Amino acid sequence: MYRYKSSFHTFSAVISLVLIILLPNQAILAQETIKVDSNVIEEMVNKVADIMEDYYVFAEVGEQMGEYIRTRHSDGVYNDYRDVKEFCKKITADLREISHDMHIFVFYSPEEAKEVAARNGLVPPEEIKRINDMYLEMDRRTNFGFRKIEILDGNIGYLDLCSFSVADEAYETATGAMSFLSSADAIIIDLRENGGGGGGLVSFLASYFFTSAKVPLTGVYMRSTDTIEQSWSHSYIPGKRMPKVDLYILTSSRTFSAAEDFCYSLQQLKRAKIIGEKTKGGAHPVDVRIVRGHVLTQIPIGNSVNPITNSNWEGTGVEPDIVTSSEEALHTAHLLALKNLLSKQSDDDDRQHLRDLIEKLE
Repeated sequence: MYRYKSSFHTFSAVISLVLIILLPNQAILAQETIKVDSNVIEEMVNKVADIMEDYYVFAEVGEQMGEYIRTRHSDGVYNDYRDVKEFCKKITADLREISHDMHIFVFYSPEEAKEVAARNGLVPPEEIKRINDMYLEMDRRTNFGFRKIEILDGNIGYLDLCSFSVADEAYETATGAMSFLSSADAIIIDLRENGGGGGGLVSFLASYFFTSAKVPLTGVYMRSTDTIEQSWSHSYIPGKRMPKVDLYILTSSRTFSAAEDFCYSLQQLKRAKIIGEKTKGGAHPVDVRIVRGHVLTQIPIGNSVNPITNSNWEGTGVEPDIVTSSEEALHTAHLLALKNLLSKQSDDDDRQHLRDLIEKLE
């Protein structure tokens, strides 16, 4: 189960797969624990239903979810729940039964409730700073998602990216990573363990693989404004662009959300080969709202829209260009990269070197 917590302590782009805009009641937020009884359950069911009906990206589906959980409550389905976390799991499952939306969660988290409050200035400034510093430190300890970078045999660049951080500091790390890879003859980006993040870093990294001419990437339709916010590659990026370097992206069934955005946009633009497993299938930007006390709900409030397909990967996942197991994806990509380089190479010594590497891998 993946939620957008640790990698979303800063909102740095309009088009992101997380958008926190909640203005909760500070008195309710102050409760440290929630005693789950019949009255509390009824209150939470009705609140979740209201949120889904008012804000879910597809109004009709939101209405259906609200009606469904209200009916389930009337039928006594939730009456015996006393553990708040078990109740949250059950109502999450029921909401997904209608929407089939993997971005929907109802969950209990005092830490995230405080984070939401901090984002909206509902706690003292020193507490806001403490929370910001805490999440920044968490991001720093994971190197802002940039887990591993190296040059494989044959001058093939490799980047293992486990999240798309929204921290401003992540861009400096991303620039350094792209600089390290800038002399590679081909690049493999590993998103097999990437559960998502912010759209800002998605478009920033994608920009390294295009010229300075702006290219339309996947945008987002927002229910609240009834408009599409289009995302573009950057006309300026620090460092060297690599518009002609062969690019391969590794995926698994765990690849999700913003990571899928990166895959889908580059695949539709025919700029990268996707290798591995079909991805998890989450294309909706979300909001996080307080239900009661420290019970929150993550609700999709928008819908990704690719300008080429006028669609997205929601519920279906991104289909790889080359299907293989997650475990074999890197080996497959490395071998394909070498073979493609061999087909372009004219120097006899370089061709023989590549043949030797291919024979070794095979």
